[in-house]
Amino acid sequence: MVQIPRTNWEKLKSGALDWGLFRFRAEILNGIRSHFRDEGFLEIEAPLLTPYPTLDANIRSIAVPVQDMEGRTFALFLHSSPEHAMKKLLAAGCGNIFYLGKVFRDGELTRMHHPEFTMAEWYRTGSGYGKIQTDVEELITGLAGRLLGTLKFDSAGHPVDLTPPWDRITMRDLFIKQTGIDLADCPETASLRKAAMRIGVHSDPADDWETLFFRIFLNRIESGLGLPKPVFVTEYPARLGLMAKKKENEEMWVERSELYISGMELANGYTELTDPKEQEIRFQADRDAAAARGYHLPVDDELIRALRNGLPACSGISLGVDRLVMLLTGIQNIEDVLLFPLHQASVRRI
Repeated sequence: MVQIPRTNWEKLKSGALDWGLFRFRAEILNGIRSHFRDEGFLEIEAPLLTPYPTLDANIRSIAVPVQDMEGRTFALFLHSSPEHAMKKLLAAGCGNIFYLGKVFRDGELTRMHHPEFTMAEWYRTGSGYGKIQTDVEELITGLAGRLLGTLKFDSAGHPVDLTPPWDRITMRDLFIKQTGIDLADCPETASLRKAAMRIGVHSDPADDWETLFFRIFLNRIESGLGLPKPVFVTEYPARLGLMAKKKENEEMWVERSELYISGMELANGYTELTDPKEQEIRFQADRDAAAARGYHLPVDDELIRALRNGLPACSGISLGVDRLVMLLTGIQNIEDVLLFPLHQASVRRI
């Protein structure tokens, strides 16, 4: 009886899966490192285990209880981003830095999500979020040009044109263009619920503002973004910028940007908030919101201390490397670009 290969390593052994894909992935990783080293960035290592879960309401940390030799248990978490660690290093005077490695998020297992994934994250001092938009544009066009030999190609049935400059649109203008909703007229949950119902987007009585925002965005906007040209969606509502700097004289918006290519979010960045008092207020607000949902989360006081010691003016951005591999290869499922995807392991359901 012929045994059908079940895991990717078995498929590679049998020839059902081509090693060329993973050599291509390795070239992308090498290209990212080379790019930042050529730019004078320092590569840093961030701890995968941290005492502090994320306070971002849209991300769930994975808890990892750890015991010492005497059997005492400590509450730790796998990091969902190296952001906190990197900002502490920035406060210590490291200058421009980048991280390339694994991050972890719970509740994320879809065609586009995996609980363990690879992220490139970098911080540039003395610059705002416009500069890091240029950074990611130069990084991706450089990789595509070298590895594909062209900036125009098809990916998963869609034409892609990476020719710079890439498009930019504010979140407010995007909502108006795609849905007719002006977010400036919907600062509260009730007004946004009314706007959602007007365009036929379902609303539950328990939905908060953020839930309604993302339901409208995911159902009516996201899938058409970045076709065929990449687009940076900029100037997010302040509610969605936990650690982003507010636009000057515009309390409702923060200097945050997300990159979309072929309907897929690839990068998220912002001008960093450096005010420790404002950051503490935001952390506490998110902690209170989590407590209302039954989650009692500690705040990273060490990060507040780093901000008090002086975080330099800077901007940072994270790039999903697995999704970049998907884009450049046309593969539509994130698990197909991973050597050891979770669903192929003998995981015990509890």
